[in-house]
Amino acid sequence: MKKYQFTINGSKYDVVVNDVDQDVAEIEVNGTPFTVEIAREKKTINVPLRKQAGKVATPTVASALTTATKAISIKSPLPGSIMKVLVEVGQKVKRGDVLMTMESMKMENNIMTEYDGVVKAIHVSVGKSVMQDDLLIEIEGSESVQTVAQPAAAPVSQPVAQPVAKPAPKASAESIKAPLPGSIMKVLVTPGQAVKRGDVLLTMESMKMENSIMAERDCTIKAVHVEVGKNVMQDDVLVDIE
Repeated sequence: MKKYQFTINGSKYDVVVNDVDQDVAEIEVNGTPFTVEIAREKKTINVPLRKQAGKVATPTVASALTTATKAISIKSPLPGSIMKVLVEVGQKVKRGDVLMTMESMKMENNIMTEYDGVVKAIHVSVGKSVMQDDLLIEIEGSESVQTVAQPAAAPVSQPVAQPVAKPAPKASAESIKAPLPGSIMKVLVTPGQAVKRGDVLLTMESMKMENSIMAERDCTIKAVHVEVGKNVMQDDVLVDIE
């Protein structure tokens, strides 16, 4: 259990992190319990090769385990503003190192790496405002890659023509969903209204804090699914844009 205390606009909030189970955290804010989902990047697990014991009379398949580099992109988990950049290009980092801090939802958040590697590029600077999924840092990590050489005499099977399924037409509409449970405080747009990237669409109260829901790109409001005073759950649709 970890305890934190935040002071926001003169009000004090006692935050207790009771338990973290994989991607779900159980927290309390001033005694009120919340269940928070944590977005994490998927990890690739490299399976080591097992050696075959004894001699094999049949043709063998030669395999090798080599090390290759891969580019890892670290993106912003939420809209916010960069407060500190703690690394520089060319610096070596280890899993769990803090790369930068950013202010989001009136709280300071540490952006950490889940991989060992070298900082390849930094795409933000102190004071810059970012949207969710904006690229923050690129890291060049390493992973093991198995290469397999097939026998030269292996029979070649003739390809069978398969019917090609036409991809379904991509919908132009996109839904903006609630990032956390809360209550709608203001709705600032109407259907048919044109908005730009970064414009505030609505505000909602969540965890006793006011949060602005912003457009991540230039678009037009197609539909508004909430009104002032409505309670929403995480991932409820707020606004459709196109």
